[in-house]
Amino acid sequence: MPTDLDAARSLMQQHEIHGWLTKDYRYSNPIFFAALGSRPPNLTRPVWLWIPADSRRVVVAHEVDVNRFEDSSVRIISYSNRDQMLRTLRGLLPKVGGKVAMDYSPMCELPRVARADAGSVEMVRSFGSQVVSSGDIIQFATERWNAAQLASHRYAMGELLETMQEAFQFAGENVRWKISEHDVAEFIRGKFDRAGLIADEGPVVAFNANSSDPHYEPRPDSSAVIRRDGWLLIDAWAKAESIAPFHAEGEAEDASEPVYADITWVAKIGAPPTPQQQEVFESVRRGRDRALHFIGERHRQGKPVQGWEADRIARESIRVDGYADYFVHRLGHSLGVDVHSNAVNLDDWESHDTRTLIPGIAVTIEPGIYLPEFGVRLEIDIYISESDIETTGEIQNEIVHIQI
Repeated sequence: MPTDLDAARSLMQQHEIHGWLTKDYRYSNPIFFAALGSRPPNLTRPVWLWIPADSRRVVVAHEVDVNRFEDSSVRIISYSNRDQMLRTLRGLLPKVGGKVAMDYSPMCELPRVARADAGSVEMVRSFGSQVVSSGDIIQFATERWNAAQLASHRYAMGELLETMQEAFQFAGENVRWKISEHDVAEFIRGKFDRAGLIADEGPVVAFNANSSDPHYEPRPDSSAVIRRDGWLLIDAWAKAESIAPFHAEGEAEDASEPVYADITWVAKIGAPPTPQQQEVFESVRRGRDRALHFIGERHRQGKPVQGWEADRIARESIRVDGYADYFVHRLGHSLGVDVHSNAVNLDDWESHDTRTLIPGIAVTIEPGIYLPEFGVRLEIDIYISESDIETTGEIQNEIVHIQI
């Protein structure tokens, strides 16, 4: 992602945070490299990045690794042993009582943020510094999309929606030939190849009871045969292979990468949906739409929305419908270079995400109800702009009926 340190520094100054200290050891912390803006090869020792609220970045690296850093805008300080490392860090960090942001989440409430090990936090506290979470800083610095990334997302979304409809059609046309879930997944992957899309894994193609597993994976040796009457859920995500085609004419290319689109639709094969299937679909749809309306109204009014609040809106809607026990995951996740990225999640279930939905980021909204016989999930993506929110793709408001 493009790194916006000015925005991060502004946030730190607003909250009287002296700086952000992030650490990596053997490529275990992707946040470190996002903040650095590059990924130097062959780093073998602990390396620290100190981003003061009012001056340029400092890398503290072992002598054997310092030559891996080529960015002239970053000051490099080397150490040869642990004592030197500790003295250097102590000299960089604020005096007693100063606030230092680290990739730390109290009580590990936000796993995507909680990258700093307990010993590193203890070490910084031993210097007399007050450690606070870098969760919001990470968003401002590394998770906001630029124009080319937004364009790449829109392209991926258009291809995903077209592929989704063609996958349902493919399943219906071939159901008499004992087509399997894996066959449909292969069809989708073939469409991605032709459209210049890539995905880290997936898609989910789940028939009948398999759709009750939110992360079901159809394997060639065990996937179900899709029958002439039943329930089909498809969850597909992908991004463009390259960011280059999405830069405006004359715009200089940067180090940013394409970002994901991610959607889930459901269909009924054969007979029309049963009353229960229709009821569950409507409950999920209401929960999704109430969360979407809540986020949009609050944002247009200039009022901040925290991730947990949106989750609670959808969850309460589904609870009133009597399906609370069957909504078993958070409402949505951050979208970015990774399909599950490092910005705010819509979550008051798996965590209590107090981060704010800020302009420049995107999230999914995907409530689900998973009964033993079948599951329903309806996933959309929204992009947060300065003044409004944008649903970047078509919204499923009716069950797709695949007539045989």
